[in-house]
Amino acid sequence: MPFHQAQVELTYGQALRRAGQRRAAAARLQAAQSRIRDLRAFPYLQRCDRELRGCGLTPAKRRDPDPTMLTPQEQAVARLVAVGMSNRQVAGELFISVKTVQFHLTHIYTKLGVSSHDELAGQYRN
Repeated sequence: MPFHQAQVELTYGQALRRAGQRRAAAARLQAAQSRIRDLRAFPYLQRCDRELRGCGLTPAKRRDPDPTMLTPQEQAVARLVAVGMSNRQVAGELFISVKTVQFHLTHIYTKLGVSSHDELAGQYRN
């Protein structure tokens, strides 16, 4: 009864997702997806895929920093910080607020896997 088992897992995953338990839902939905794929039940597979996307889980953190993932504004901020400018100087140079610079730096640090101006300077120059 693999098809019925897959349906139960799919339904249980849907219920968990709607209850806000996204990780548990994703585990159930992935199990259902595997069974359904083996059974070639494509309409159910599409439903499973939609539910998994609805979980909104992101892949694990990237291990390799990727400067190409920076937006143009983040690139401008990173470039100025890399040459040694302070947040206030960067804000003045780009005609944005210091808070906006801090906002961009938070995203830059996450994307590049760094935690300070010095690390950013070393990473961004490479």
